[in-house]
Amino acid sequence: MPGESDFPKDMARMQRLFEVVRHQYDLFFAGGAKDPPTAEHRELDRLTRAYAASGLSKIAQQFLFQSFMNKYILHNEQWNKWLRAREDGLVKDPRLAGSISRAKKDLQDLELARPQPAPRKAPPAAAPKAAPPADPLRSLFEEFIRARIDAGELPQTDFKAFEAHIRKQKEAIASKYGAKDVVFTVSSKEGKVTLKAKIVK
Repeated sequence: MPGESDFPKDMARMQRLFEVVRHQYDLFFAGGAKDPPTAEHRELDRLTRAYAASGLSKIAQQFLFQSFMNKYILHNEQWNKWLRAREDGLVKDPRLAGSISRAKKDLQDLELARPQPAPRKAPPAAAPKAAPPADPLRSLFEEFIRARIDAGELPQTDFKAFEAHIRKQKEAIASKYGAKDVVFTVSSKEGKVTLKAKIVK
């Protein structure tokens, strides 16, 4: 049975495991990983069950653990629902292929988040080239997909279809209201994710 003195270390481990498991499920459902993160998920489940049964006495620890459990339970139900759907053949690759690279990068960042030896001094390098500007439409697409996934939905669209839809809506709204531009934002309300249009005169 874990003790209160072990809680800070175990809480940090549970939070790290949760992030690893979440990103590995991102890869799995997107088709970027062959198997789900069974071992890590089992270890996370073991730790949460142990502390749920131990009954923490400190209010601060209870609050921190309960906040974490609320988030974990929500995601755990979502993962299990998608796993059952895949096993029943109801959906195929519910995550978009475009999320694979983002999930891989996030997972890599987590795995590399440990002390590294100090780098050797290198000779001064030329000034780095400016990064290319981000594609606003691509950013909007990724934000929209992430919001739908967080809301428990299974997105069934790709970037090309999303781009065509946005361009069509922009043209229609701009023509109707005589706008110079139309800016779309992602809105989440009561578990429903939508796109809102703002006219620029």
